[in-house]
Amino acid sequence: MRLGVRRSLILATAGLLTLACLGTSSAAPGHRRPKPGSGQIAFVTLVQRAIPGQQGDQVRQAIRDTAAWKDLWFKLRERDSGTLPHQQPAVDFQKNMVIVVAMPTQSCVSKVTIRGITHPPGALIVDLLEEPPGPNCVCIVSQRPLHAVTVARTADPVRFVVTQGMTACGGR
Repeated sequence: MRLGVRRSLILATAGLLTLACLGTSSAAPGHRRPKPGSGQIAFVTLVQRAIPGQQGDQVRQAIRDTAAWKDLWFKLRERDSGTLPHQQPAVDFQKNMVIVVAMPTQSCVSKVTIRGITHPPGALIVDLLEEPPGPNCVCIVSQRPLHAVTVARTADPVRFVVTQGMTACGGR
């Protein structure tokens, strides 16, 4: 009996260690590490969510200083019911800048995602996926999706390349 318990403990420990190894990654949560040779640069997600009931317009903005970041964060929190923290995420603007995208208020479930960023000479190009609700979506509360990331600072202009997708509702 004792041998069976010991064997079970060893197998359980081995299983947990295997799961722990599978769950680890060389990039911290929120980090987007590009594939070698892809031409993309690394970025870190500060926040990505949809804010229920919030009214607002489209945002596609590069922020290069603390004052502008604080001002935009205040605007992003307007009419927010506590989804976003009061204080904007900390950013070292000596080394980094912030890219923020938000869709206008959507009638239902939706998402906006910065999928990748490239930096060819003279521009920073942000690959953006906008996924408004599908045609059969019926919701009680509207929402405004947003995604904010940090990326290495550059003075180059930022250009947004948008792909339109669709958020499916209820498996219909």
